[in-house]
Amino acid sequence: MTIRRCILCAFAVAASLLAAPVYAQAVLPRPIKFVVPQPPGSGPDTLARTLADVLARKLGQSVVVENRPGANGTLAAAYVLSQPADGLTLFLAGVSNMSWNPHLYQSLRHQPARDFTGVAVIADTPFVTVVAPSLGVKTLPELIAMAKADPKRLSFASAGIGNSTHLATELLMLRTGIQMQHVPISGAGGPNAVTSVMAGDTPVMTTVPVGVVPLVKTGKLVALAVTGERRLPQLPDVPTFKELGIDMEVPGWYSVVTRAGVPGDTIARLNAEINAALDTPEMKERLAGQMLTAVRSTPADVLKLTQRDSAAWGPLIDRLGIAQ
Repeated sequence: MTIRRCILCAFAVAASLLAAPVYAQAVLPRPIKFVVPQPPGSGPDTLARTLADVLARKLGQSVVVENRPGANGTLAAAYVLSQPADGLTLFLAGVSNMSWNPHLYQSLRHQPARDFTGVAVIADTPFVTVVAPSLGVKTLPELIAMAKADPKRLSFASAGIGNSTHLATELLMLRTGIQMQHVPISGAGGPNAVTSVMAGDTPVMTTVPVGVVPLVKTGKLVALAVTGERRLPQLPDVPTFKELGIDMEVPGWYSVVTRAGVPGDTIARLNAEINAALDTPEMKERLAGQMLTAVRSTPADVLKLTQRDSAAWGPLIDRLGIAQ
């Protein structure tokens, strides 16, 4: 091999190392931060911690979960956007953070579709409408009939204005022509709201199944219908809205995003590792436990869903007049 050829080979090796994704390095300048907009112990938090453990093992790098709850995820989003665009700060973002917040907050200083780069869509959840046993209804048609007979009688709980538990029931009312009074109740993931439903104070709620299926099975709540194409295996006797002739497509996806400007090769490496993580026993167990469906995706899929659900739900948010 000539001296000239050796020099060229050395340059090629050096160039390949410089072009390698930051995650391919043995030691990174700081731990990877995985920011969660909900408090410790919530469903998204436990999902993020399981994924962080798997990624840490695969990447050979510490992955630390940071909880920054508040303001429907806007505080967490602002923090992520304040960090360097190096791919070392990740954000577990749901549909509300990416698609709905621009319509809910007039003073929002960022635009998710512009300021974040999608890494991967990781999971999706269905929703279930539940009622208090004391209400005396067993089916969704019975609830609709009750609400139409006395439009001022019923109220429904949510985990907050603009939360998915709020907008899902607003969509139900729009699709069925009924009226119910909205009562937002604070509480991480809606536990206080669920307690209010069980007590019959606010006897209706549409929420994710993970926190309510055990209560349905013990008779503390009555499930009337679920979103999605198929019935939940955990609630095989509860029909889908589609079976009942009601169009109730409520998005419940979770994604991993980071600040825009992160190199594409780093995004591609992260996407590949996250998709692979979904096949690990730990993630399969976590997803099944939270009644989530794994979603294998490309980075571009995050933007597609963000734009789709912004266009679909923005008009409803505007119609409700709930922007702050």
